Parts: sequence; structure tokens; C-alpha cells
Amino acid sequence: MRTRKKTWFTGGAAALSIVLLGGLLAGCSGSGNSESKGGDDAFMSLTWMRYEHPSQAIVDDSKAVQEILKRQNVKLNLQSVPQSNYDDKKKTLIATNTIPDVILVKQDDIQNYSDTGVFLDLTSYLDKMPNFKKVLEDHPEVKNNYIDGKLFGFPLVTKWDLQAGQIPMIRMDLLKAQNLQVPTTYEELYETFKKLKEVNPSSYPFASRAANGLTGTENLINPIAFGFGSGYTTSNGTKIYYDPATKRYEFGPYSDSFKEAMTWLHKLYSEKLLDQDYTTATSQTWQEKLNSGKSFYFQDNNGFGNTFNTILQQQNPDAKFDMIPVLASPSGVKRNLVYSLDHLSESYVISSKVKDPDKVIAFIDWMYGEEGTNLTSLGVENEDYKIENGEFKLTEETLNKYKDKPVPYYAMQSALGTGYLGLAIHYDDRPNIPFQSADALAWSDTNLKNVEAGINVRFTNDPPFNKEERERLKQLRTELDSFITSNMDKFIIKDGALESDWAAFVEQCRAKGADELVKIYNDALARVQS
Repeated sequence: MRTRKKTWFTGGAAALSIVLLGGLLAGCSGSGNSESKGGDDAFMSLTWMRYEHPSQAIVDDSKAVQEILKRQNVKLNLQSVPQSNYDDKKKTLIATNTIPDVILVKQDDIQNYSDTGVFLDLTSYLDKMPNFKKVLEDHPEVKNNYIDGKLFGFPLVTKWDLQAGQIPMIRMDLLKAQNLQVPTTYEELYETFKKLKEVNPSSYPFASRAANGLTGTENLINPIAFGFGSGYTTSNGTKIYYDPATKRYEFGPYSDSFKEAMTWLHKLYSEKLLDQDYTTATSQTWQEKLNSGKSFYFQDNNGFGNTFNTILQQQNPDAKFDMIPVLASPSGVKRNLVYSLDHLSESYVISSKVKDPDKVIAFIDWMYGEEGTNLTSLGVENEDYKIENGEFKLTEETLNKYKDKPVPYYAMQSALGTGYLGLAIHYDDRPNIPFQSADALAWSDTNLKNVEAGINVRFTNDPPFNKEERERLKQLRTELDSFITSNMDKFIIKDGALESDWAAFVEQCRAKGADELVKIYNDALARVQS
């Protein structure tokens, strides 16, 4: 396995545990409870909430949680909610001003709710956070998270060695068994699906899921529409997208390419080549289908291919998901959406009700510092990892402890409480590398080359909006988003809907403010660029 050197300074924070609804609400007191033991050694108990990803269980007494208590005298009372319904739970707590002391939110949550006073304004505390100020200096793009010059959230600053994205991934062993060529266009992919289904009649070759706060429909359409030359939503679900060709925000349904993408998806659905439960599929059910051979293709986080192969090959050594070349659309467009090498669109906010904000601020700043970062990203030095000749290396004991688990990397991260899906805010992914296959490393290299070539395009975060724009966006999203959401599945599922209803649907979108939505986004973008 090759060694990858890093020059990036690491950091971290956060954690959680599965709790019953009643316990969750009871714990969301925003108390920031401190029991004084004198001076800087005062004990502090914090309720801390985020979503739990199905790949990595949240352990409430993980090694990092224990170490934080030992080193910082801070007891983290972790609260997690399954990712599939985290967004609803989070928004309910925010709307009722019953959030826990610290909670993970998205950029649009801060835009929508910062004016209500539910989140602590961090601006006046910045001079008390030397570690965090260094992060801000190193990541000037965080300025997009400011609301009217104020900062309300601690952004996740993750540094990935591996470039992943919504990349076409297919079971290459099945293509080989049927003497099928690797598809290079979306039309060839459709024909490949048909042939695979002939051999596996009970299968649904293409599986998708709801993920990262986006519905199953949004997460299905986004990569396909973009690949056809259009687009659908931002990372937070607003029905608009940034187009690198025009360097502007655009409204997808206005373009012919978007309708072509919907026509392709309808064809797949009607012929049962697309998972018939795509609207309700969670990450867990999606993984089950791809792990079990019920489905053979996904256009989602290609990093899961490594996990799927580990599981599939326990039963069939020849089973293998692999990346295929960027697919060409009917008009010749070739492009994929890939993830940013950070997660600045996600932030931890502090409840404005917290009793001792200075202590909470000091603790989170520690999490951004070297000690907190290394603990929540790497584990405990000389127990879980070593630094030899300046290079990071997992200990043999750690590797041996988890190597026989179904998915060793996530098993290790779960037990340690580390990583982007665990406690880290300022995450370094070096522990990920030893668990990656040669294929996964090659996928990353290909993705990076395609970014440089302009074929792979990274997700962009929203520009900052002024108060008037934020208020108008709330109104537009309430009316326009709900209308689009209530109609979009019809065009995928119902025969004839694209022919009979599409033109009227587009005109209704225009009447409900699609043009104004485009203008607000582009006006805000112009201010950032000026």
C-alpha cells in the first residue's frame, strides 16, 4: 500500500448515541451544565447531537468520549438520530427552540433560523478561539457561512485524501459473465440494464437512496440531470443548481436536457430497471440491495464500492463493483458531480440558551486544536496509531483488532468515536487509507484527474444572502419547492405524464417564482465575486 504524505493540520469534535425519542427531548435542554470543581478544572456536561450514518454506529462511551472526559473534564451526552429522519427531527427542535447544547446543522438551517435567536452568535468570541481563528485563516471560503457579518456555526473542515463523488459504479463481474461491453453512454447503460435484468428477472439493476438531507427523488435526479447537461438541486435541496458551463445558477426544468434526463429515468422505472422504491429507499436499504446482488449499479458516493466489494467477496470472490468512464448524454455532455474536499456546508451550532458559553467555546476550540484534532481523527497515539519518521501509521494491534470485521474501517471508527461520521469537526482521513483497496485508490486518482480536466465538478455551497433575500427565499421555497416535490415523481413513475403535463408544469414553476429564485442566487453570487 502506498504512503500518502499530508501537510494539512488536523482537528476534530463531536459525538452522539442512539436514544429514544423521550430521552432525546428530555436531554435537549440547552443547559451547558457546569458543576464547578474550581477554576479551569470545572466539570462540564454537554448534550451533543448529530445524525448516525448506517455505516458507522455511534457509541456513547467510545474511546474518544472517555478521553475527552479525562483530558478536558467534559462529559459528552451524545444524542444521535438515524440519518433517514435526522432532518425532520433537527428542524422540529430548532423550530421549537429545544435544541441540545450543540447540534449539527446545514448551511440553510443557519440561513433560515439565525434571525430567530435560537443559535449563539459566535462573532464576539472569535478572539478567544486561537485554534478556530487559524482554521478561518486557512479556509477563507468560510466567509460564505456568515449571516450579515455574523458567524453562527463551527463548520466541519474535513480534509480527504481520497476524491469521491456521484460516480457511475457497476458490477464488472456480471458484465464479464454476460460478455457485455462497459457502457460509455447513458443509452448504452440502459441497454446493459435490460440485458442484466433478463438474466436476473427479480433484480432492479439501478438502486438509489435518500442521503445527506436530500430525498430519494432529489438524490436520484441530481447526478443524472447533471450528467445530461442540466441539474436539479443545491446540496441543501433548493431547486436550483450551479452550472459550471454558464458559471451561474440555473433552474433545471427550463432546459431540454433536464427533460431528457427525466425521460431516461421514466424509461428505467417503467421497465423495472430502476428500484421501484427509490422514493423511500434509505442508505441502509440501498446498501442491502447492492450488497445482496439485488441491484448492480449506483451513481452515488463511489467510496461505497470498496465496502460493497468487501462484503460481496466474502460469498463470491469474483464479485466486483468498479468505476466506469464518465457517461456521455444524448447531446454529448460528459460530466459528474463530485464532493468537495471539505464539508463546510455542515456546522455545529451552540444553543443560545447554554449557561456557560465561554466554557463551551473553549472546549470546541480545543477540538479544533492539535490535541483535539488528533484524538477525534486518529485515536490515541501509541495505542491506535504511531508517528514514525514523520509518517502516520496505524498500530499492528489496531489493524489486527478490526481486520476481520465486515467493514474494518467503520468498525474501528465506531469503537474509537473518530472520523467525519463520529466526533471529528476538523477531520483528517489518514486512518482511512490502510483500509482502502488498490481499486479505491485508483478511483480517487481518476476522480482527481477528471476534476483537473473539468469533467468532474465539485459541489458548491450557497453564497451568503442578505436578510431580505433570506426572507424571500423562505417564501419561495415553501411554495415552489413543495410544488416541484409534489409533481416530480409523477414524471418518473406515470406513463404519458412527460408528454401531457410537462409544459404546464414548467409554466407553473415560472409562475411560482423560479425566475426570482435564479435572480436571488445569482445576485448573491455576484456580491461574493465582486
